[in-house]
Amino acid sequence: MASFPVIRFLTTWFVELYFHTRGHGTQNIPERGPFVVVANHASFLDPYMIGYTSLQRQVGFMAKEELFRAPLFGPFIRRCGAFPVKRNSRDMEAVHQFHDFLNSGKPLVVFVEGTRTLNGELQPAKKGSGMLLYNAKVPVIPAYIDGTFHCWPKGKLLPKPGPISVTYGAPVPLDDLYAEKPEKITYAKIANRVMEHITKLKPQKNQQNHASISESN
Repeated sequence: MASFPVIRFLTTWFVELYFHTRGHGTQNIPERGPFVVVANHASFLDPYMIGYTSLQRQVGFMAKEELFRAPLFGPFIRRCGAFPVKRNSRDMEAVHQFHDFLNSGKPLVVFVEGTRTLNGELQPAKKGSGMLLYNAKVPVIPAYIDGTFHCWPKGKLLPKPGPISVTYGAPVPLDDLYAEKPEKITYAKIANRVMEHITKLKPQKNQQNHASISESN
């Protein structure tokens, strides 16, 4: 199967015509070395759109293990940089893959909400993402993905055309939290601070009625 750069090249015309995809704030993305893009999650399109709008390099991301069982889709997303994670459990193998990816100098994507939204609104931050970031201690770039929920929401078989944009913010300052003890409350603080920065990137037309960014411990 083709590698990610080939897949990206072959799909560029389709993405431009079908979604009119644009990236904003891409000057905030490091030119080299490992980092993590932390974004909201609304659609299966999200990982590809981040890779498409921001990076010339392949980006890695976690995906629920059920997706890898599909005969064609599983191998496709694996070629696009995905690796499986068991949800609702402490999947140490996925955690090791996460850190191995960064240690090799490659960028990763984390969806701080943990799963796709059902209504297009932001969801509470998951402190598990805070744990990953605490242990990684690499630059964290917030991103807000707009339009993918309209084009391909959860439960729909196929996407429909529409404009999609990805807005990237400046790195989230986390050094003060990295200095705290490695415990659940620290992980929650990290996840919530990142979510605050993602929320600030949300286009003005969508600012009302956003979900709470805090999660009970």
